[in-house]
Amino acid sequence: MKKILVLVLALILSCGMLTSCDNAEKLIEKADAALQEEPYKVTMKMAFECDNKEINDLFANMNMEIPVIVDGKNLAMDMSMDMMGYSAAIKMTVVDMVMYYDMNMMGQSAKMKTTMSEEQYKEFMEDSNTEMIVKPEDFAEMTVEKKDGKKYITCGEIKQEGLDELNDMIEDTLEATGSKATIGDVSFRMALDDGKYDSMELSCVYSMTVAGETYSVTLKMTADYSYDNVAAVTAPADAAQYQETKFDDLFGE
Repeated sequence: MKKILVLVLALILSCGMLTSCDNAEKLIEKADAALQEEPYKVTMKMAFECDNKEINDLFANMNMEIPVIVDGKNLAMDMSMDMMGYSAAIKMTVVDMVMYYDMNMMGQSAKMKTTMSEEQYKEFMEDSNTEMIVKPEDFAEMTVEKKDGKKYITCGEIKQEGLDELNDMIEDTLEATGSKATIGDVSFRMALDDGKYDSMELSCVYSMTVAGETYSVTLKMTADYSYDNVAAVTAPADAAQYQETKFDDLFGE
């Protein structure tokens, strides 16, 4: 009898886990569909944190906040940052597969435009920081919790493909500093409100070697979504003044 009860309990737990995962997938599918149905604004933030002040100062220039407005395949993003004492501002607008690129950096300015193919558009979206580096499908486990009227999906057991994405990202980020990093703990959580994405948070703990010393550095990426009073995405008023260029010349290696 005891063995039967253990088997029944294991079966119940297994079914519960499957139901939770299946429920999470349905919630994500619904939230993804909602992003295609109406314009939205998502504010992406990336920040490095370390107990060592010198390391925090080293990575301060890599911390960023990027507001992005998305309306189907049209989007507008506005980036500003300080680099080595200089201010840099970049505005990118995509309307009907035409990219308008407006840059002001170190006293120099440039306005360029390029028409993108579907493949180039996909490449741009993957590299433009408008989405999280990892996705729910990069994890083996998903659990759902309801709290304060919202549903929270916690992803666990990241797959190798997801780890590769995170490692590639940190290698590209640290290339200019000559630093090295090894990834440790990874957590990813999404909050949904009324069937739509409300926020996402990705946290990665890296062991980083800087100037021969090793430090624990946490990378936090967040995405906050809003759907009310979203400004329309339109081509710049002076679009005719933008210089035509090739996609690879603008975003190529």
